[in-house]
Amino acid sequence: MSIIGEMVVNLLSKPVTILYPLEKVPIPGTFRGRVSIRAERCIGCSMCSLVCPSHAIEMVRDECEVEFKGKKVTRKKRPAMKVLKCIRCGLCERHCPADAMFLTNEMPACGTDREEVVT
Repeated sequence: MSIIGEMVVNLLSKPVTILYPLEKVPIPGTFRGRVSIRAERCIGCSMCSLVCPSHAIEMVRDECEVEFKGKKVTRKKRPAMKVLKCIRCGLCERHCPADAMFLTNEMPACGTDREEVVT
């Protein structure tokens, strides 16, 4: 096919792209988005930070009592995410014994303010 013929075919065909800000791209169910932490379920075992290959989870001091399998547990530390270092592999979600960490279907935040990107 000649260049002119290909140009005519492309001009008369429907565009492949979408108008992104106006039309949203459908997100598949298996999409690994932002990491969320349920602080009320976290027991502070540090398992998530130990299995994280990119060292995006840091344990910070935060004493409080939480319930785990019907018992009261005093948590001394809680996880804090470094969102920009996270590779969204899902290992933290898989290894959390309290189901406190999970990956959502929402896109990770981006911005110029620290509070926007740090959970």
